[in-house]
Amino acid sequence: MLTTSRKITACVFIAIVLGLGVLSLRSLGDYSPKGSQDQRLDPVNGELARDVESHYDDGFPVRELGTNLWAAINYTVFEEGRPGVAVGEQGWLFTDEELFLGAESPAVIDRNLKRAQAVVDHLQTEGIPVTLLVVPAKARLYSEKLGDLQPVPEMRDLYQRFLKQMQPAPVVAPDLLPTLADARAQGTQVFLRTDTHWTPAGADVFARFAATAIQTEFAGQSWDVTRFKTSLGETHKHEGDLLTYLPLEPLFPDMGPAPDTLTERSTEQVNEAGTTAESLFAENSADVVLVGTSYSANPLWDFPGALKRHLGRDLINVSDEGQGPFQPMTEYLRSDEFRNHPPELVIWEFPERYLAQPVQSEATLAWFERRENLLAQGSSPGRPSMQ
Repeated sequence: MLTTSRKITACVFIAIVLGLGVLSLRSLGDYSPKGSQDQRLDPVNGELARDVESHYDDGFPVRELGTNLWAAINYTVFEEGRPGVAVGEQGWLFTDEELFLGAESPAVIDRNLKRAQAVVDHLQTEGIPVTLLVVPAKARLYSEKLGDLQPVPEMRDLYQRFLKQMQPAPVVAPDLLPTLADARAQGTQVFLRTDTHWTPAGADVFARFAATAIQTEFAGQSWDVTRFKTSLGETHKHEGDLLTYLPLEPLFPDMGPAPDTLTERSTEQVNEAGTTAESLFAENSADVVLVGTSYSANPLWDFPGALKRHLGRDLINVSDEGQGPFQPMTEYLRSDEFRNHPPELVIWEFPERYLAQPVQSEATLAWFERRENLLAQGSSPGRPSMQ
């Protein structure tokens, strides 16, 4: 006897296959040979067969059949996607990196904590203060959307463990999780449903309270919060990066979660009269540098713009997408810009989940190794701090 779940699976599978059969036959309905009146395709040497096959592939791509079919079965029946995504409830998707370790051993967290501390120590040795902005995991803020999914124990404690280690150090590391949770409780969607990243509104909340922590720490500095303004742009559908782990298109586009809705934002400088002036401060060099991941690099979220507006200070954004937080930082520390024009403040945006992911960049690993060797020989002289 088939169990109820297996009966459902079998029925779904048969229905999908029958539907695919109808679609495939429909793709042949409008077929006509490509040969002209004077030059018919020869069925003997295979010309006609190749022409039919080409038309079938164009109208009903065979190579996508298996991918779309199994994606539809996995998602609708088993509530699963490709490795890399965790399927939650009500169309919410999460990256596996927020639930599981990216290495076999939890020691990866210890190594990355030491690396984060090494970056802070290096900047402090150079006399440059650091603000560490730890981005809480989406799975932490929307844990009820996970359903039966649960992060492994090491991931549950990761955020507080990161802050606990860094806050005693000479670094500004504000706990911004409560502010995002409060914003969510008041009706703000702070993370996208089908994307790894935050919404522009969530990025703005994060930037506002991060700016408050920075201004409090460096109270002697000038913060002109009227210097920038943010404008709302178009509202459009946004297909999040996690939808790539549910390859349902082109055959089953309506089976998966609906795309998110995103309202674009842009931030610009304004002059004293309140009008936009793109070149007004063009000759002034920014003394604040933002280093981070796609949370800062992707203009869709406008996080650097929100940070400028709430800080009232311009900044240089050297963030990068798809590289994690360590690689952009070490690339900046190796750059001529850093050596020749050291900043007065470095802001490091760091999603918590990357503590549990191995560092892959050989250049980044080499930087940490070189630093350890230099420390064995003696530290470099410091520079005056922002304070």
